[in-house]
Amino acid sequence: MEDKVEKKLRQREYRYEREQRYLRKRSELDEVLEEVFDQQTLMTLYDLMNKRLIRDFYGVVSAGKESRIYLAKDSEDRDMAVKIYLVVSAEFRRNRLMYVVDDPRFKKTPKDFRDFIYLWARREYKNLETAYESGIPVPKPYFVRNNILGMEFIGEDGKRYPTLIEVELSEETYVKVYEQVMDAVEKLYRKARLVHGDLSEYNIFILPDDRIVLIDLSQAVHVEQPIADKLLLRDLKNISRYFRKHGVEVEEPEEAFERITGHPPIIPP
Repeated sequence: MEDKVEKKLRQREYRYEREQRYLRKRSELDEVLEEVFDQQTLMTLYDLMNKRLIRDFYGVVSAGKESRIYLAKDSEDRDMAVKIYLVVSAEFRRNRLMYVVDDPRFKKTPKDFRDFIYLWARREYKNLETAYESGIPVPKPYFVRNNILGMEFIGEDGKRYPTLIEVELSEETYVKVYEQVMDAVEKLYRKARLVHGDLSEYNIFILPDDRIVLIDLSQAVHVEQPIADKLLLRDLKNISRYFRKHGVEVEEPEEAFERITGHPPIIPP
């Protein structure tokens, strides 16, 4: 009898713990869904699906503080990356304002937070479009609506390709990749008239044939913006640091800067 009672108590305790774990997970999921899919975002997503720009919508590919990227399919059954910018953090505007100020392509900077997020999404779409049309290896942009951006999925079978930080390459391959990155930075500046602004080993995809794709162009700035030279030099320093660490003989950042821009770096304090 005592064994039966003990068994029942253990079963109840197990069920209780399982229910509590489920409730915690459910609560965490609800918080994530509420954070990403507010009512306006849901309405935008429904509209995109009704217009067949998105046919199927799947799970998260990557998540950051400012956005989530989901796997989706379009009406032609192509894999697509759908980036949804969060509209819950007022810090976002303060941290990103410097990239928007004096952008000749967008004359007005919205004061409303949600409108600023929408502008930020349009900037990334425009940056991707300009870079893609200039022959720079970036995801092809498909559409932008409010805080939702649709673009080419860089991967296969629903899995994204790794970033540079996530792979180990041969010394010969690091040299090949470095040359591609430097070529992309130069073309981005000269042809697309853009500076990536946050280039590092964390936002360069490596494809199976060792080709590269640059991602995260939301903060890219036009070369006419006052902050452009400072960001370009920072990008070049990041690139040199990473590839030098892997045994590549790199060009000095200041020399690369002058070769690309045609003038030496004069960076205000």
